[in-house]
Amino acid sequence: SFKSRIRYFFGGTCLCLITLFALYVSTVYNRVIATSNTDIIVNSVIVLFAMDVDEWIFSTLGAINDNWTSHSSASDDEMKDKIASQQEELRSLREIVDRMQESQAQMDQIASQQEELRKL
Repeated sequence: SFKSRIRYFFGGTCLCLITLFALYVSTVYNRVIATSNTDIIVNSVIVLFAMDVDEWIFSTLGAINDNWTSHSSASDDEMKDKIASQQEELRSLREIVDRMQESQAQMDQIASQQEELRKL
């Protein structure tokens, strides 16, 4: 609906703004504070920790009201199902390739046996 589209638009806009702000802050922070390579690494770890807070907030929102995050977990389940089906298809294709390689080896063996018989 139109209302949900507006909500998704504002949510996406806020997410992009937060991401850009975090990138800007981490860049400025590292340039101003860091005096050596180890300082840059330490500061990067601190920034990664701050970025990890986003996942904690998401988990908290899910604990408070599951409807706020249910669409995300539903899409995760769909993606897991797709991955599982593609993995199964990949296994079956590998089995087919293995059988074809075995058949090719048998055909090569038959061809070499035929050449030996022709020599006799």
